[in-house]
Amino acid sequence: MHLNNDKLKQSLFLLTLFVLGGFLFWLLKGFLSAFLGAVVFYVLLRQPFFYLTQKAKRKWNKTLAVVMLMFASFLVLVMPVFLVSVMLSGKVSYLITHYEDILRIGQEWSNKAKDYMGIDLLSQDTVGKLTSLAADVVPGFLSATLSVVADIFVLYFMLYFMLANAKTFVAYIRKSLPFKNENNALLLSELKLQTISNSIGILVLAILQAITAYIGYLVFGVDEPLFWAVLTGVMSVVPVIGTTIVWVPLAIFLYAAGNHWQGAALLIYGSVIITNVDNVFRFVVQKKLGDTHPLITFFGVIIGLPLFGFVGIIFGPLLISYFILLLKIYRNEYFGKEH
Repeated sequence: MHLNNDKLKQSLFLLTLFVLGGFLFWLLKGFLSAFLGAVVFYVLLRQPFFYLTQKAKRKWNKTLAVVMLMFASFLVLVMPVFLVSVMLSGKVSYLITHYEDILRIGQEWSNKAKDYMGIDLLSQDTVGKLTSLAADVVPGFLSATLSVVADIFVLYFMLYFMLANAKTFVAYIRKSLPFKNENNALLLSELKLQTISNSIGILVLAILQAITAYIGYLVFGVDEPLFWAVLTGVMSVVPVIGTTIVWVPLAIFLYAAGNHWQGAALLIYGSVIITNVDNVFRFVVQKKLGDTHPLITFFGVIIGLPLFGFVGIIFGPLLISYFILLLKIYRNEYFGKEH
């Protein structure tokens, strides 16, 4: 059987490229979150950079424009997320230290509920599972979260060169893509849309949910309303259950503690206001940004949190969206356009 020499050389070259690429990825995998962050920030800041350096009445110096945009992005995007991450990490650390006391209190409430309603909410088996889950998940979450400072430094280091050489960077990416021109254009436009949807869309929804929840928690007398509001915002990324996993137990706790009208009012407020903020946002705003399927968000968060810590809420769904997009481009390139 005669082998085509050129095909053999091409196959060997691709195999070498794949092995070398896999080795480099293994060496640099610790910088994956920083790279994803730099890509997200580049997509968000690219147009403002071109406006300042090319379209503004007084055209800015490129270096000055990059530094100003990086500083603004740090204040508006990075600092709030970092502070929330630190706050949640502190609470999680407290839960780890006092988990036995918390579980004991939970069991006392469960016993009261069992006497009152005949339902065992927190059995010994459930306690064991919760303890095992905390032992497996929480340390990884904390270690990933604590590495965020180094990731931020690397992120901005890469972002500086990506923005300062924005035109060259895009031209190089276009030139390097192995697809037809129409699919290259589709890939870049879809990457931009998915990046904005998964970064800005998820972040804005979480902020709206947190603000709405904070108002309710403050009015109805929930202890530490800011913490619970932030947690509500974080849980907004989880499909189906979402924020109910926070405000429903809080309402039940208020009612069981003797604050009957506050507990009932919080339950109504959550059902009518907090839940509908999610529905209205997804229908009105996120459709325009680029609608991300809830299952992508759900599984993205599951894989993102252990890998990236708190920012995995954004990067996890982003990775899945990128993967699905590449499959779509591959299908268009080699099997014709999808109908």
